[in-house]
Amino acid sequence: MAAFQRRLAILAATACALPAPAGALAAPASAAMISVDKACYVNTATGPAPLKVTGSGFDPGESVQIAGGTTVIDTTADATGSFTATGTAPKLSTKAPGTQRTTLTATGFDAATGTTTSARTTALSANLAVSINPLSVPVNELRKRKVTFTFSGFTPGKDIYGYYLRKRVVAKTRFGRATGRCGTLTQKALLLPPGQPTMVRYGFVFESVSHYSKTAFPRVTALVQFLTL
Repeated sequence: MAAFQRRLAILAATACALPAPAGALAAPASAAMISVDKACYVNTATGPAPLKVTGSGFDPGESVQIAGGTTVIDTTADATGSFTATGTAPKLSTKAPGTQRTTLTATGFDAATGTTTSARTTALSANLAVSINPLSVPVNELRKRKVTFTFSGFTPGKDIYGYYLRKRVVAKTRFGRATGRCGTLTQKALLLPPGQPTMVRYGFVFESVSHYSKTAFPRVTALVQFLTL
């Protein structure tokens, strides 16, 4: 009896290992994939950053739509099932400093076969922006009370500098180093650098370069006015 049971076990194991009948093919996993061309897209006051999407593994001639957030791009796969499409990066819902992660989905439709293909990737976007909180400080506290500066969209790995202008640069503040893929930083500092008068209007420029430049990028400008009350 025990020998018979062993024979049954061997037969069952053999049956499980039998190959699929000829002509029966398993459904292949989709090999489609897409990627974007930048680690972070910096949107400015003039509009969203340009974005490029590269795809492969689609059906030749397949119509493909790439969508996610505010991004919508229509394109067509070439004879090899690949494509390169351009559009604009996803926009944030606010103009304040910040970053946003968006899932982009490429969906292809083959009209000849009625089949669809899809692939996903992630796009990271940020505003080139600076905020100051609070925006007003009592004059008698300007020399000692620090406010919070928040930055995004600056050059990763580089210090951020603030330049005070009155026809020319009259003062300079060095903030910390922008970090992450989107160049973000939050730091406390004096709103008005030492040695500058309070009854005056300043042009305030933030850059990622240690020497003031009118052509620097990234660059954020503002107007700050100090009045003795």
